[in-house]
Amino acid sequence: MKVLAVNTSDTSGGAARAAYRIHEGVRALGVDSRIFVKSKGSQDPSVHVLSEFATNNPICKAYDWFYTKVKNKIQHAQWKPYKETRQKYFLSDLRGVDTHGALQKIEYDILHLHWLNNRFLDIRELSQIKKPIIWTLHDSWPFCGVCHIPLDCTKYHNHCGACPMLGSDMERDLAYGVFDKKLEAYRNLDLYIVTPSRWLAECAKHSALLGDFPISVIPNGIDTDVYQPLGRQLTAQLLGLNPDKKYILFGAMHATTDPNKGFDLLLQALHLLHVDDAELLVYGSDDALDKYALPLPVRSLGYLHGDKQMVMLYNVADVTIVPSRSENLSNTIMESMSCGTPVVAFNIGGNGDMIDHKQNGYLATEKDSADLANGIQWCLTHNINNALGIHARQKVLTNFTQDIVCRQYKSLYDETI
Repeated sequence: MKVLAVNTSDTSGGAARAAYRIHEGVRALGVDSRIFVKSKGSQDPSVHVLSEFATNNPICKAYDWFYTKVKNKIQHAQWKPYKETRQKYFLSDLRGVDTHGALQKIEYDILHLHWLNNRFLDIRELSQIKKPIIWTLHDSWPFCGVCHIPLDCTKYHNHCGACPMLGSDMERDLAYGVFDKKLEAYRNLDLYIVTPSRWLAECAKHSALLGDFPISVIPNGIDTDVYQPLGRQLTAQLLGLNPDKKYILFGAMHATTDPNKGFDLLLQALHLLHVDDAELLVYGSDDALDKYALPLPVRSLGYLHGDKQMVMLYNVADVTIVPSRSENLSNTIMESMSCGTPVVAFNIGGNGDMIDHKQNGYLATEKDSADLANGIQWCLTHNINNALGIHARQKVLTNFTQDIVCRQYKSLYDETI
């Protein structure tokens, strides 16, 4: 069985890490899996990068350059009325690059889609695929107009338009047009939807775009031999930190500037804490954190690369905080739990699929900074002999190992062909 996975990157971002873990896991089970990406960060020969398929013909290259310029000009004009709101939210239309026929040139029996944005694959190209397509959703974009995270908006149940993310009051706005194009692109596809969380599955089932396709829930998996408890003394020494201090860990891509990551809610919670000798560790941001006048010391770790640094951070932390306003199945939560560190997060999305309240972490009331503070305080004072962390690790070993997850994917592959 030959499977071609498609993701914008093989290493950058949560969707990339999830997709690559699935790729590795199913290969270990005997599946001939390859990945097609726009940007390659690994040295894995089974990962094909877009540039491998680019033409060397100067006439074709000149045409591609001109065509892309014209297309971008048109798209820029379409987005211009929504410039201000687009700076606040991450939004995507259908723009893609010329894949140079890669999806026809690589041999496969099943096409396995993941996250396709940042101008990679135009989903209208899928109409040329006459084989089964599995699409693992990492956010809501596949069933929404232009947004990846619709927050409280449910217009995707019927038809996007007058999009609040665009700040639009026009029914037939950009989101309306992209929604219609997606509806046409999905028509007649042999498509199977996978969501990592039960919450996202319910959203997809209620959507006008994907509700009629088969939908399965398969969680993201994790290599528990990589993300494992290492011992606080050792990791503190390696990181140059004090093992006797309490460390609160927070981080994500664009941790302090992406509104969805909830840094503002965390700030409010920290001002309500009553914890002695604690320090906040922040990764995924180059923001100057001293401007926030935090009530406790803070250490900015910048942008991290690779599993080893993350594993050490999870091991040195007493608790990991995920204050996001919206989450599918958070890699941060799963990684922290796999390392034996409890997590405090809001009771939203797929967080409850992993965190068992007051057993291996704390689920705070949605967007409630006071309860977030309660959760941090509770975990710091009730994690006797790391009982919460031990239960967190066991939850991952029982439900989210790569082997468990990838066997579910292999079964799905077998069913689709």
